Amino acid sequence: MDTIKLETLLATIRTGSFSKAAKELHCTQSAVSQMMNALENELGCRVLVRTHEGVTLSGAGETLFPSIVEAAGALEKLKREARLITQGKALPIRLGSFSSISNTWLPALLQGYEVLHPDVNFNIQIGTDAITDWLMTGKIDVALGDDERCRAFRWHPLMEDEYYAVLPEGCVAAGKTMLTQEEFAAFPFIMAPRNVLDKHLQTYSSQQTTISCDDDSTLLSMVSQGMGVTAMPKLSLHHVPAHVQVLTLVPKTKRVLGIATRNEPSKAVEEFVRFVVNEFKRET
Repeated sequence: MDTIKLETLLATIRTGSFSKAAKELHCTQSAVSQMMNALENELGCRVLVRTHEGVTLSGAGETLFPSIVEAAGALEKLKREARLITQGKALPIRLGSFSSISNTWLPALLQGYEVLHPDVNFNIQIGTDAITDWLMTGKIDVALGDDERCRAFRWHPLMEDEYYAVLPEGCVAAGKTMLTQEEFAAFPFIMAPRNVLDKHLQTYSSQQTTISCDDDSTLLSMVSQGMGVTAMPKLSLHHVPAHVQVLTLVPKTKRVLGIATRNEPSKAVEEFVRFVVNEFKRET
């Protein structure tokens, strides 16, 4: 069994079909099917159920899935460490972060850490929903995100980030600073599924435009051009474009941001996590 088979299996499970996995992995559907057959022969059991609608995990596959994820992560880590050792390089800390975090307090945090540890390098990936998969499969060592994506791992909450109503200029009376969620629901809504807004708002308009992206500036631009309203956390509002109003939502709702690692982080990762947690304790 090798990393290619395991990565192909994970891609197949994630996409739900051999053809979509093949497209993602830049190979043929036949190659994916053959690799999955070979993997199942090695394991001695059927891991996947194949139907006209797609591919899902079998009962045995559901049981084996946590071990498959762990094995894929371990093999990837082994290859990466061996490659860096042969190059005479120290292992970087692979960090996954929300864009709202990487655009605000993360740069100063990294600069402060590098002053104390000048030999440490960072490899940074920016994403939202992908952070869970990256951490689970060992593609990153540490994640900076919210409790929705990261609390299943070794989770350290750092701060609360309040959501605000974001509206095109002129939607509400000048001087108004607050908006109830009921009032907010009267406007056409720009929904960003990756921000899990449905879990933070009690109500919002049934007239929706759904945007699936990690770029907060895209949502703000659409609001500024009058497409609708949205709700965004304070950390995403560090650069608000012209013709946009930001109002306090009532009742208030917040997301919890923090740092997470897998169950057995390296000493370097543990040291970085301690630094981050202590920095936030010092600020509060």
